[in-house]
Amino acid sequence: MTDIDCYVWQALIRHFKTDDLTGLASSRRKFAAHLLPDVQTVIEEQIAPLSPRLIGVHQRHQSDAMKLSDMVIREGGAVIAVTPLQYQDMDIGEDVPYAALHNGLWLFLIGEEPVAVLLSQFFDRWGGRTVQVEIAYLPGEQACAFSRGFLSKIQAAGESSQYYRSKVLSFEYDARNWGMRGAMRVHRLPAVPRDDVVLSEATMARLDANIFDHDRHREGLKRLGQHAQKGILLYGPPGTGKTHVIRYVSATLPGRTTILVTAEQTAAIGFYIALARTLQPSIVVLEDVDLVGRSRENVSSPNAERLLNRLLNEMDGLASNADILFLLTTNRPEDIEDALASRPGRVDEAIEIPLPDAGCRERLITLYGRALVFQDGALADVVARSENSSAAHIKEMVRRLAQRSLARDGGDVISREDVEMVFGDTETLSSRLKRRLVGLGEKTSTG
Repeated sequence: MTDIDCYVWQALIRHFKTDDLTGLASSRRKFAAHLLPDVQTVIEEQIAPLSPRLIGVHQRHQSDAMKLSDMVIREGGAVIAVTPLQYQDMDIGEDVPYAALHNGLWLFLIGEEPVAVLLSQFFDRWGGRTVQVEIAYLPGEQACAFSRGFLSKIQAAGESSQYYRSKVLSFEYDARNWGMRGAMRVHRLPAVPRDDVVLSEATMARLDANIFDHDRHREGLKRLGQHAQKGILLYGPPGTGKTHVIRYVSATLPGRTTILVTAEQTAAIGFYIALARTLQPSIVVLEDVDLVGRSRENVSSPNAERLLNRLLNEMDGLASNADILFLLTTNRPEDIEDALASRPGRVDEAIEIPLPDAGCRERLITLYGRALVFQDGALADVVARSENSSAAHIKEMVRRLAQRSLARDGGDVISREDVEMVFGDTETLSSRLKRRLVGLGEKTSTG
């Protein structure tokens, strides 16, 4: 029976063939938790030909940043035990998730010289997870040379990230409850055909000129000494399709990585922009930017002003060759700080996503009701009755028309009577709500 190592120090003594482990030299690097698949892959690719031995390492506390120097301890409560290997799935936007190693120690030889590599994780005091890679060896020409090249390749993997490039990423507080490790979510956005973006020709032309034409010519702009960073503010009433436009842009620019940031996450804007730099060419989406980029006259607290300043500084602090497209959205453009909204280099163009006109309303009704049959005059009635409605409201009204048709005879035909009934009910309810909001209450009978 072969000897069994119960503690890591025993495995290290056996591997390095010495009782004196104080002569070990080591170097380590730290990475953001979402880079674990990249880091682990490059480790495995480099040492797989060397027939390494991989063992699990016990971590007493999740906040402990484990080091190889801790693992030479042989007595007391700080002794580190060998454990079974532990893996957890990480979403990388593919059909099969990545099997991420929790903590692992590889033991292998470079020629005749023993080397150890430790992959570990820990939580910092703010609750963020950090990945750490450490390599240790006894002084030797081959081991020293391997260590330098090994860490350089790990660093390069962290700076390029093969797994998340050209995907759509977001960071969500409840991600820990969905069975995958980490707070980063990788989204699989469906393709959005141009015909499904129902905007006026003038608005589409502005999107083309300021986003798609700019993207197509960005390499030429760099060659001519122009910067490739671009900031676009999409503004308009709620429900007009600003988020839909962002999905269209992300789907139509598949070579860019998209990072979604909500207003409450702006406190960590430095992290998101650093990630955007790593994965450039990229898109940074800041939704409801007025909540953080509010005019200084309307900033209600020192903390809110610090967030505003941080956003401005991060957008300003990018290198001239940064290839990042900022897409900002707001329902209240009048509330945005001038230093953000009116300065080229932060926001270069503001594009209104307005309420749909009659032509756009007809296209929206046809799009949402593609499985419905409108009797003569019914479609025109919907167009007329939906004046001043947002795209989101039109979508809901088409759903109600479909439900009424199903309730009547299980069919797909929409009559003018259906339109009158559905819109009449909605207008009655809307009138009552408006009267309550302004304090008038219900009309009373005078009879």
